[in-house]
Amino acid sequence: MTPQNLMLLPLSTPKLSIECPILDGFLGSGIPCNSITELIGESGSRNTQLCLQLTVRAQLPPSHGRLGGSSLYIFTWQTRGSSLSFHRLQQVANFYQASYHNLIGLDPLEDIYVHGIHDAQQLIHVLRDIKAFLAIDHTRLPVKLIVIDSIGALFRSQYE
Repeated sequence: MTPQNLMLLPLSTPKLSIECPILDGFLGSGIPCNSITELIGESGSRNTQLCLQLTVRAQLPPSHGRLGGSSLYIFTWQTRGSSLSFHRLQQVANFYQASYHNLIGLDPLEDIYVHGIHDAQQLIHVLRDIKAFLAIDHTRLPVKLIVIDSIGALFRSQYE
């Protein structure tokens, strides 16, 4: 995707609802596809929780206002300590699976790819390889959401 390609896209693109009327209102019904949306909040303001929910929610079909796709979740070791909270991701997945059992696969985690990065150089390397990653059919659903949690932490810790 290049800036020139973005100009050729229709003005109305699918959106992923945050399921918060106030935030969805500010975003014009949700996070738009084919774009970059930055969510900013203080440490402890539940940014990661929102990101985890979006990665699972993206799997719901477009008929339910979602994307019908899988997710790539890139997290920084600086924000997670030693590891991503897989327990929290499993809890979110279990909740959505119970709530939408007829719409989400048997294991929602099968449609989420998780990748940890340590520094800004590793992020740049991963971003260069995303196009090739997306071209390979990894999951039953195409990747439609990429979350990076948290870009700021990489640069704060490396370039203070």
